[in-house]
Amino acid sequence: MASPAMYVPPPRGRSVVGPLILIVIGLLFLLRNFGYTIPFFYNFVKYWPLLLVVIGLVRLAEYFAARSAQRPVPRMGGGTVFLLVVVIAVGVGLSAAHRGRNNIDWGSVRDNSDVDEVDMGDHLMRLFGNEYTYDGTLSQQIPAGGSVRVNCGRGDITVNNWDQPQVKVVYHKRIFAGNRGEADSTNQATTPKLLAQGTSVDVEANTEGAGIKGVATNIEVYLPLQADLEVTARRGDVSVTQRTGEVKVVSQRGDVTMDQVAGNVNVTTRHGSLHASNVTGNLVADGRLDDLTLETISGTVLVTADVFGDTRLSKLQKGAALRTSRTELQFARLDGNLTMDSGDLQGDGLLGPLSLSTRAKDVNLRNFTGDVHIDDDHGDITLENTAAAAMGNMDLTTHHGNVHLQLPAKASFQYKVVTRHGDISSDFENVRPESRTGTSSAAGVVGKGGVKVNIASDTGDIEIRKAEGSTAPPPAAQELPAKPAKPGKAASKVGDGEVL
Repeated sequence: MASPAMYVPPPRGRSVVGPLILIVIGLLFLLRNFGYTIPFFYNFVKYWPLLLVVIGLVRLAEYFAARSAQRPVPRMGGGTVFLLVVVIAVGVGLSAAHRGRNNIDWGSVRDNSDVDEVDMGDHLMRLFGNEYTYDGTLSQQIPAGGSVRVNCGRGDITVNNWDQPQVKVVYHKRIFAGNRGEADSTNQATTPKLLAQGTSVDVEANTEGAGIKGVATNIEVYLPLQADLEVTARRGDVSVTQRTGEVKVVSQRGDVTMDQVAGNVNVTTRHGSLHASNVTGNLVADGRLDDLTLETISGTVLVTADVFGDTRLSKLQKGAALRTSRTELQFARLDGNLTMDSGDLQGDGLLGPLSLSTRAKDVNLRNFTGDVHIDDDHGDITLENTAAAAMGNMDLTTHHGNVHLQLPAKASFQYKVVTRHGDISSDFENVRPESRTGTSSAAGVVGKGGVKVNIASDTGDIEIRKAEGSTAPPPAAQELPAKPAKPGKAASKVGDGEVL
């Protein structure tokens, strides 16, 4: 008698819940990429529990379908369960934030964020709902010789010149709210204001006039040419052009741009870049900067800010003094260009006396004039000069790095060179190194003597080469600008950047 066949149950399938969730999310982001305006955050905050209802219905359908077909109910994998937990956690958190949004300081949340600020700020503000826009214009008389103060909590500030004895403000406002009625009410409470106080006019963007709401206001301010200007911006870019009065800017987050300013400029920023060009007066910058660009500055330049990106300087007629937590640089004039980042400093056309103290940076200077003093903790020093008449005293020290010095073939100088762990080589016949117990040194006179060249390296080679040809000497050296007061201790890093 044949034995009965063993029953083999059909294989247990997987639920379609996980793929359905991914398909829905993917379609929403795809529509946004194609330009369809979908208030994703706001709708998710309101309707995310509906997603749980849909998932429950799908699971019920899977259960009854499996029962009718007499097969096991599809199971939910670990990835699907994890995805559901994430959706629930995010939904609960955003719903709580939405309900208590009027009691949350979103500005503080944004200011402490290291992600892209514009995108993150807009996404956070979309928790308030859909975006509505409002435009308007205000004007106010200003007495001759008056000043203007501009304050904006969130939004870009643009200051332009015009020939009317008035202050005119053109504003473009974005409001994030649940509906048009709420947006209109917020708009009424956040109308920008112009207030005349004696000889000054205050421009108030009033972005928090309705409390902590989702409001951003870009303002364009038109002023008489001579009016002094003071700008306070918490979050947004500041642009100022064509001013003869003094300009002061305090910015927490945002880039600052200056162009064609005849008066003195004072900029304090916590997070952002500074680009100043065609400034006739003196320029002072303090705080922390992402990038620093200064072009064609007629007055003195004083920078006491840590720079975490690139520094680009050109045509500074009265020199500059720069002080960061890693670098101190002073020089009397810059006819060419100077660039600096976390690992390199390159300059062409510097007039001394020049003083540089830095750490972990390679230094390369060409066509310099006057005295040069460089102290580099970890880095190579390369100096190239083809004009004998432009040479000044040189005092070069690197604790861990090589020194490459290129001088005119007919140069005359006194020299003292020493390296404790390295070699000395020279194209000048009078420079004859001696070695004792691992230390190489040389001292003497080339030509008729004159300027002094002192070079020291703890670990590294020293080369002194002849430069072919000659150039006309640059103008006479200028006096150094006043040495800035030493600022407080600054952090060595911010985000992914590194201080210069």
